Amino acid sequence: MGCDIHMWVEKKNPVTHNWDKMGKVFFDSYGASLIVRNLVNVMGITEDEGWTILQKWRDGEKPSNKTEEFIIGKYIPQNMADNHLHWYEADKKGLLPYPYSDQPYGGRCYRLFGLLAGVRDTSMEMVVPDRYDHLPDDVSDELKSMSDGYGMDAHSHNYLTLRELMDSKYYKMSTDELMEDGIDPYFFKTMVPDLQKFGNPDDIRIVFWFDN
Repeated sequence: MGCDIHMWVEKKNPVTHNWDKMGKVFFDSYGASLIVRNLVNVMGITEDEGWTILQKWRDGEKPSNKTEEFIIGKYIPQNMADNHLHWYEADKKGLLPYPYSDQPYGGRCYRLFGLLAGVRDTSMEMVVPDRYDHLPDDVSDELKSMSDGYGMDAHSHNYLTLRELMDSKYYKMSTDELMEDGIDPYFFKTMVPDLQKFGNPDDIRIVFWFDN
């Protein structure tokens, strides 16, 4: 039976000093891959071109040619589903999936699970050694309620601040080095840099657990 991670992000409120769960502001890697696949099939571009165009659209960058101008300015905005439509329903309606999520990472990489929480693969050192099955004491009410809702189906709860992720040796590794060690590079090379856009690394943290 496979093991999946369920991950969210909290940000410390500068006024109340409470941790608040962040909403649908993270680029969803799976939804993005579906959009790129659509661009390749419909527009006849390469996969690399599709990712480049999608990232330009996400970051508000100017298109560099007529094809990019059409896809960024018209095709994506006119064909994208709203955030209430599941990707499967969007596909049935011929729409692009909404590419944002409140979960910054949803891949299944057991080597990464081991680095984060000692789950499935314990062959490499954890980002924070010996932090096992522990939600933060000041976790937001929303995430505490979500965790409770999973009941016995959830296990190995944990958390890491953005600072801890950035200080880890894995963040300093190259994409090739991560891949050679069996670690999904998307986590450290895309997700962690994306989190840095939202504030002080000490005031941003991921909170997560697993199910089988």
